[in-house]
Amino acid sequence: MSCGPDQQALAGRPVPDWYRRAKLGIFVHWGLYSVPGFAARGSADYTAFMRALTSGATTADRIPYAEWYLNSMRVPGSPTAIHHAATYGDRFEYTGFRPEFEGAARAVDFGEWAELFAAAGARYVVLVSRHLDGYPLWPKGIGNPNAAGDYRSPRDIVGDLSQAVRQRGLRMGLYYCGGMDWTFRTAPIRTLTDLIRHQALGPGYARYAAAQWRELIDSYAPSILWNDMGWPAEVDPHEIMAHYYDAVPDGVVNDRWVQPKLPANRLARAAYLRFIGVALRAMGKLGKPIPDPPKDFHYDFATHEYTPPTGVRSEAWELTRGLGRSFGYNAQETSADTLTGAEVIHLFADVVAKGGNLLLNVGPDGHGRISELQREPLRTLGAWLARNSAAIYDTVAWDRFATTTTDGQAVRFTSGGDTVYAIVLADQPAGAISLRDLTIPASAAVGLVGGAPALTWQQRGGDLLVELPTEVAPQQHAFALAIRGL
Repeated sequence: MSCGPDQQALAGRPVPDWYRRAKLGIFVHWGLYSVPGFAARGSADYTAFMRALTSGATTADRIPYAEWYLNSMRVPGSPTAIHHAATYGDRFEYTGFRPEFEGAARAVDFGEWAELFAAAGARYVVLVSRHLDGYPLWPKGIGNPNAAGDYRSPRDIVGDLSQAVRQRGLRMGLYYCGGMDWTFRTAPIRTLTDLIRHQALGPGYARYAAAQWRELIDSYAPSILWNDMGWPAEVDPHEIMAHYYDAVPDGVVNDRWVQPKLPANRLARAAYLRFIGVALRAMGKLGKPIPDPPKDFHYDFATHEYTPPTGVRSEAWELTRGLGRSFGYNAQETSADTLTGAEVIHLFADVVAKGGNLLLNVGPDGHGRISELQREPLRTLGAWLARNSAAIYDTVAWDRFATTTTDGQAVRFTSGGDTVYAIVLADQPAGAISLRDLTIPASAAVGLVGGAPALTWQQRGGDLLVELPTEVAPQQHAFALAIRGL
């Protein structure tokens, strides 16, 4: 895609401060797929799945994401197809989940969701407004030309959740699957070449997707435009972005706008995709990673899924992942598949230390209930942040992001003003703690965030030895030291 004037005009736009300072968002996947709530628990996790998929393996019928239910049930013999036939009958269509979902949606209290998200410490929420199954969660005017009947939610879920979230002082963002829609192509995605083929749905789909994005922008003014699965080649994404920034001057846009570059001729396209398939299988056998396509378009922040970067990134970025292996609700998941509160805190500290935000997903069930399995780690995170927020919000990455204690506990650094925060990813001991390879000036002061403002410390070789208080209950999961005067 050539660098047109719209892209040039957007290139110098700074990322709004609110996004970099927010640190924590809640992702919400809720839709028709939440009613069956199924993905085979034996499926690989996302990293293993993507490794297999990009190497040319036929594995997309075993994706661990329950929100891919419609695609997986279209694959004969897949775990989802077997489950669907046994549970609902092989003639039961995916759209048959609508009555139960829509009936439940009428009764959901989105204020209760918003309270939970705010108590967890989130500063923003991103709702999936339309996923790959093509079912929109808002009852506006742009109808789906490929779906029978009024294929969309009669309740304005997007509007009602947006209102509830904003009433609690949080920002509201919207996800939209701009790159593809399974109502426009019935063949399932099983390989990476299938996925590329689904990203080339033609000008009719391109007009539809662009109209829906504009409708969401004009109706709800989201603070985040979270596009997914690429973008149709027939529409310049910068047209959408320019319209968005006019409507929401401090909005932000993610980086998932890659446009497919396929030959227009049908036979040439088929030959090209066959070549891609052969090349992927060859690279897979050689163990070579598949390079990411170039991001020759404007964006405000980069997205990473399940696996954070290995070090600090200067650009704005976000890690997104489910509390479990799936984003959509999966009734098969257990506590063994779900992050504990301690694991969430440790992940969050690692992401923030590397300069990123964490977009942590919840998947309500078909009745709109957020399970206790997902509530518990959110409550634990919120309680920890209530005491340690100074080490997280409004901070930036420090000169180095990590060290360890002399007894092997991981430590993550953040920085705010004249203070460096050392977040120790372990229960707080009663007594001394030593941070490896950390030297501070004699004039520096060391305190405990949320606790004693002044602690005794000394240098022991190249390590920093700090005496922690013994007269108070120690913090669990992690604790933060504030080092002032560096």
